[in-house]
Amino acid sequence: MERNFEYYKVFYYVSKYGSLTRAASVLMTSQPAVTRTIHNLENELGCRLFIRSKNGVELTPEGRLFYEYISAACVQIFKGENELANRTSLENGTVCISATETALHCCLFQAVEDFNKIYPNVRFKLLNNSTIDSIQALKAGKIDMAIVSSAPLQTEKSLKVKKLQEYHDILIGGNKFQDLKGKELTLEELKDYPWISLTSQSITRNFLNRYFSDHNLQFDPDIELATTDMILPAVRHNLGIGFLPAKFAEEDIRQGMVFEISINEQMPKRNILLVCDTEYPQSIASKTFQNFLIQR
Repeated sequence: MERNFEYYKVFYYVSKYGSLTRAASVLMTSQPAVTRTIHNLENELGCRLFIRSKNGVELTPEGRLFYEYISAACVQIFKGENELANRTSLENGTVCISATETALHCCLFQAVEDFNKIYPNVRFKLLNNSTIDSIQALKAGKIDMAIVSSAPLQTEKSLKVKKLQEYHDILIGGNKFQDLKGKELTLEELKDYPWISLTSQSITRNFLNRYFSDHNLQFDPDIELATTDMILPAVRHNLGIGFLPAKFAEEDIRQGMVFEISINEQMPKRNILLVCDTEYPQSIASKTFQNFLIQR
């Protein structure tokens, strides 16, 4: 016979405290409601569970037998509820994020470090994926949020998009191309140099294709790499010139290992976006981190 768990919960607390009044207080309900629940449970089970005593109520032999099983079940259920509450709280919560390399370097790594100074018990699971793969993982419910580079993002109604910050790409070269240093150059003047970029399937590559096309040029890089963080060492080894988010190249430029090439054609700014799916519930830790990102 199916019974409401609340019946068992009331039985557990009345048995534990031996008092209808105390059980009602713990359950934040009235004593008549507790009494009514116990009578309903006794009727369904077909036996008496309690007898009145001068100190409250006592379990019958049948009640003691039943309590052995109910108490074990309730302890496990309450333990599971507490564990789940801890994992979704700011005490032991976990936040799962999929992010692009640019988002990781320009925004997320520092944000996670700063957040953990305030909430040291929140753990992060960070996945490095493309914008497309990050959005797919989000829609599948595999992650709490996606943090991606700006792109023509076809969002569904359930996806909520918030701009976190802007960033810009710079053109860099290695020592082999010192003749370009300190000059203001056009893309036309640079088109015959060896270029390094991401593969044609990437959103960044499509962005550069449009940038060149807007200036009546075709972008045809000599070296195509799968990840953004491989562009810098390729430039450092003088394999060509290439665009890279400024954050990636800061240290190498400071050390003189690469240099920024000045170009006349203005490079459009890009954005780091926070994307969430409103169809899935968010934990306290996830909501708090999202607000932290937005307010930075």
